[in-house]
Amino acid sequence: MKKHVLILSLAAVSALYSAEGIFDLGKVDVTDTADVSGSTTTIIDAQEMQDKERKTLVDSLLLLPGISLQNGAGRAEQMIMMRGFDVKHAPLFIDGIPIAVPYDGYVDFSRFTTFDLSEIEVSKGFTSVLMGPNTFAGAINMVTKRPTKSFEGDMGLGVFSGNGHTGYINVGSNQDKYYVQASLSKTQRDTFPLSNDFPSGMKYEDGGNRNNAYSKDDKINLKAGYTPNSTDEYAINFIKQTADKGVSPYAGTVNGYNGQINSFVSDSNPNKSGGGYVHFWKWNYWDKESLYFLSKTDFGNWYIKSRLYYDKFKNSLSMYTNDTYTALSPGSNATNPSTNPSWYDDNTKGASLETGVKLSNSDTLKGSLHYKIDTHKEGGYYGESVASKSIVVGTPTPTYTMQNNTKSAALEETHIFSDAFKLVTGASYDILSTNTANNTNPTDPTYGAEFPHTKANSLNPQAVLYFTPTSATTAHIAINRASRFPSIKDFYSYRMGQGVPNPNLTPERTTNYEIGIRQQLMPTLSSSIDLFHASVSDYIQQNWINATTYQMQNIGKIDQKGAELSLVYAPTESLSLESSYTRLLMKNDSNPSVPIVQVPTEKAILSASYSPIAPLKWINTLEYSSGFTDNLNSAYVHLSGYAKYNTKVIYEATNHLSFDVGVNNLLDRNYYLTYGYPDAGRLFFSNVRYKF
Repeated sequence: MKKHVLILSLAAVSALYSAEGIFDLGKVDVTDTADVSGSTTTIIDAQEMQDKERKTLVDSLLLLPGISLQNGAGRAEQMIMMRGFDVKHAPLFIDGIPIAVPYDGYVDFSRFTTFDLSEIEVSKGFTSVLMGPNTFAGAINMVTKRPTKSFEGDMGLGVFSGNGHTGYINVGSNQDKYYVQASLSKTQRDTFPLSNDFPSGMKYEDGGNRNNAYSKDDKINLKAGYTPNSTDEYAINFIKQTADKGVSPYAGTVNGYNGQINSFVSDSNPNKSGGGYVHFWKWNYWDKESLYFLSKTDFGNWYIKSRLYYDKFKNSLSMYTNDTYTALSPGSNATNPSTNPSWYDDNTKGASLETGVKLSNSDTLKGSLHYKIDTHKEGGYYGESVASKSIVVGTPTPTYTMQNNTKSAALEETHIFSDAFKLVTGASYDILSTNTANNTNPTDPTYGAEFPHTKANSLNPQAVLYFTPTSATTAHIAINRASRFPSIKDFYSYRMGQGVPNPNLTPERTTNYEIGIRQQLMPTLSSSIDLFHASVSDYIQQNWINATTYQMQNIGKIDQKGAELSLVYAPTESLSLESSYTRLLMKNDSNPSVPIVQVPTEKAILSASYSPIAPLKWINTLEYSSGFTDNLNSAYVHLSGYAKYNTKVIYEATNHLSFDVGVNNLLDRNYYLTYGYPDAGRLFFSNVRYKF
């Protein structure tokens, strides 16, 4: 089966890894190459990420049509919206292993660097049921690197504005029947520059360098594999990430109001018509570890794949009452003031099994089983040791535990009617159940006891027809019914005193429709178009019980429709042009007065790569986003659209050594993705890379 790569690698001369360096065991879109062409998966490869200076997962995904940035700036987190739905509806995987914060289903995409990745697989809308539950709007899979030579590797050093530094090394060895791979990386910054057009008069931001915008990320990725023959493979992988970061304060003004310090107890905003909360936070640590085993055993006419994993997530957030970050707040709950710093200690344990059998030359049957246990622990301690990430002995404070189990069984059948037609049908049955859910509210009479446990299930059928009339044209028509189980936070959180838990939530459900065409118009010009529509029911939204309290309820009906178009034109070996355009319309049918927030209706990307002489390459990218509505403390504001121009020059000194220099946001635009939290202005960078 051919892969339809919308974001193409345009600089094979300086590629660090060929397609053979991809860790196929970590891919989820691998099928028989004898099948009729057709795929609903898009690939971003390592060369594209390097050429366009995409050092994090979130920056890489923004290269694709249909994906926009969701900037949780109040928590210093960056995530994505996939065709208007957040990451809870489009889960993240690494080598097919699900990774997310078990409590709320979110994860900070900017914490995942790309130095150790061979590619990123992205499915939007239609996603195979074999991937497991909660692929409501799609899925994202980071595929790590795998060595192919007896000794190989690459390393790099870089600097960027804001006193930023980055460094990495990948080294590996393949000795026929076994291989090892090690990757190390480090990225840190003190701040980032604001645009010179950033307005003056903000109460807690004076312009220049952004206040409290430091971050530090360290990552190690170790892999060992055994390949007894040409078809079987067994690998074990360990990844450890450590990070700490500051949370920049609110820096906006609406109706002349500069913000109100959040007391973290129950104070209401004195200007809900447009004011923004100001809080002074620091993440003491944001650490993640993943240990997983992957295998594939081929028996000729059938195969078995397995995945076993343990994923651990820990963080700690300190909340202060002043902008010098010297006085801790009394806590997020007046009756339990020890909840500062606030910490999470979460883990996920799971396993999946996939098998497939070729029933005939035209029929293949596949099945999968998934089992996952998500455990969340939280609390807070005055006596927490940030350095050792442990609790000082003798501090009498509570710990709360919540745990969910998720199970899934799926079948998928592929039938080839002819060289031109292929039909893939499938269905999954998913089950969610609660094991433990402590009541965390000290003012509740049942404090410390168990919430009512919940159980939910969902049946998700799907079908996609691929049509390949010629070698230059591939089309698909897809329909699928998908669901998303509520998170632990959706069920049981008091949301800093404003929320009422709801153990009776049911899965969100959507029916996705899609038509896509890939066309090679001429040898130098290719195009693609996708038309999509989603009808969503039981969407989980806030329902305000009174002026100060709300509950998450299944009251939403969302209508989504849109189109994605892409063109790639390469008239010569030295010149390549790419463009993509997204049109997206989202409507809240259940309550039209409540808009869908942080979803631009239009997005466009134009890029050009030009190599006037062999050692030089000049890469330019223009990103455009239309304006959109944002939510500001129960009020709504409109954020203006923006266009951002990035440029970069690469010099290949030798086959092994390269240098580059560039500027992001060259025109120094002042723009916002979340109101009150400006993004970076003009940002310079330079890198040196060596391949061996």
